[in-house]
Amino acid sequence: MTAPGAGGRPDGDDDEVRSTVDTATAPEAGPAEEVLAADEPAVAEKVDPEAPWERLSWRMLLVYPLGMLTRLLPLFLISLWLGSNRSNYWFEIVIVSMVILGGVLRWLSTSYQVGSTHIILRKGFFSRQVVTVARQRIRSVDTESDLFHRVLRVSIVEVGTGRSDSGKSDAERFRLDAIDTALVEPLRDELLKHRRALDPSLSEEDEVQWGSKYGEDIARWKVTWARFAPFSFIGFGVLFSLWLITWQMGDMHDRIMDLAVVEGTIAWLDSLGQPWASVGKCVAIWAVAGVLAIITYAIRYGKYALTDHGQLLYVQNGVLRRKHQALDKARLRGVEMRLPVYLRMLGGGRLEPIMTGTKKGATASTLLPQAPIKDVRRVAIRILGDSTPVTVPLRRHPWKAVRRRITRGLLPFWIVAGLIVLVRIDSGPSADIWVEWGIPAALVFLLLLAADRIRMLGHALLPGMLVSSHGSWSAKRTVLEADGIIGWTVTQSVFQRSAGVATVAAATPAGNGVYSVMDIDADEAWALAEALTPGITDVWHHDADPGGRVSPSLGVRRG
Repeated sequence: MTAPGAGGRPDGDDDEVRSTVDTATAPEAGPAEEVLAADEPAVAEKVDPEAPWERLSWRMLLVYPLGMLTRLLPLFLISLWLGSNRSNYWFEIVIVSMVILGGVLRWLSTSYQVGSTHIILRKGFFSRQVVTVARQRIRSVDTESDLFHRVLRVSIVEVGTGRSDSGKSDAERFRLDAIDTALVEPLRDELLKHRRALDPSLSEEDEVQWGSKYGEDIARWKVTWARFAPFSFIGFGVLFSLWLITWQMGDMHDRIMDLAVVEGTIAWLDSLGQPWASVGKCVAIWAVAGVLAIITYAIRYGKYALTDHGQLLYVQNGVLRRKHQALDKARLRGVEMRLPVYLRMLGGGRLEPIMTGTKKGATASTLLPQAPIKDVRRVAIRILGDSTPVTVPLRRHPWKAVRRRITRGLLPFWIVAGLIVLVRIDSGPSADIWVEWGIPAALVFLLLLAADRIRMLGHALLPGMLVSSHGSWSAKRTVLEADGIIGWTVTQSVFQRSAGVATVAAATPAGNGVYSVMDIDADEAWALAEALTPGITDVWHHDADPGGRVSPSLGVRRG
């Protein structure tokens, strides 16, 4: 069911019913200020005749080829391996020459100007591009540097303007790769000093707080946090990539499998018999993946720091590729605590911002990586400025929602049990051990998972805030400001209709775009939306329904 004047699917879907009301029709950000080369008169008007045009550091002539050749290193290794008996290397010479030429053309064709009202970036040799940004719309100045950048003392600087940044292509971004590191701090302070004009009551000391050198530390990375790394999927991804590489190389894979420690471990595990041999091999693979996860976690988040600079939050992390990001608090619409069960078992979690201007699903703006849950809650309370949304007990959903958690949680059990039975039929009595151990183990595991989903399911309505929680394997507790909600959608699948529950989704231009309250009583669905957005259900109250109840399935009542 779709509200009059609101977007959505029409009626008639037997599997799903949606009811949507929009609370806003325009995004928060203003019209785009970026201008491409096609609009040369508009660009000319923004050029400051008194401001000099600057070039990138000459050291980018070394950084760019080194970075590109590093990415092409697997291709070179394969080429050298396949052509080990050849006498010429024209392929490698041509590739290296093209990379060097590309770096020279990039340096010659790139220039930028920091004017009094606009900053302008000109780039591209064959396809000319011009990007302009009004200084008043600058919301962040982020820096990034990998190993080669730091060795050569240059950095990448990217200017952010807010919500529209998430949809930009690389050609539309104001990104300087690379400028002298010594110029980064003065450039950042120069581009952000206009923010003082937004609040004339601020003092000079307050303006200094917005600089990149000052601020109050909220959290810093600790070596002990690495204990959470093995309980993530990072290590398995790295291990799978390494396995593909060694498998493609053939003899390398055989050499690894022929190592004495590998052969001895496999032989010892096989001697245990089933199912312990399979369990032991899984544990061994997890141990190797855990070591790789710790290394990857330390490289990605080492030297992490979250600093409060008044109206900005600065996040830095990375060892080999160091990133610095400035997050504007004015764009923040809440936080999301990621609490998957495999981290909660160790007392851990992570914290993500809900803010405009970030790509959906991106973790580049992570407020806190895998860390102790007490630190996750402390940082969330500090950013929100209120402990209530983080600590408030959630309202439990009705028994019919609990029943759905159990029935849906047991659905994979029947699949696993069916597969085990098929294996028993195919293999005979030798597979009895899997029937005796596998089916009960799967039942207990999935029941515990369903119980955890029941425990995590709930929501709370606070003044101006929606707090919701659901899930187990990927559990989340979301705190969303009501002012950031631009629309509501109430959804019922055919199974939810039979159970009398519905899912209420709050649409927002921030974060992932949609945040849901799962399996709430259908008669309370629109009451929840009305509580956070007063007047949102007025669209349903028309005189055509003398009974006073417009939508029996979704609980919309007159008065």
